[in-house]
Amino acid sequence: MNRLEFCEYLHVEQGIVDVWVAQAWLIPDISGGEAFFRDSDLARARLILDLSERMGLNEPGVDVVMDLVDQLHSLHAVLTNIISAIEVQEPDVKISILRHARER
Repeated sequence: MNRLEFCEYLHVEQGIVDVWVAQAWLIPDISGGEAFFRDSDLARARLILDLSERMGLNEPGVDVVMDLVDQLHSLHAVLTNIISAIEVQEPDVKISILRHARER
């Protein structure tokens, strides 16, 4: 959806979304000079609204939370890749990996 539709859907002013984009809390796709937002942007925007309006976090607080959310998503992707790599290994290698992981 375009920027106007995004703002109308969330019931926020366009200037607010501009701040979120400037803070890199949202990174829309740009095509022909126009910003387009995905469903994941809507989810992030709802979180930002919850943090700032309902929980009263200021911009630095929202920035910390959004950074942590991004780190968790990155970690999830890495762990998913590791699990996929383990799944294709021979059974004895899987057992060795699991045994080693439990010892830690």
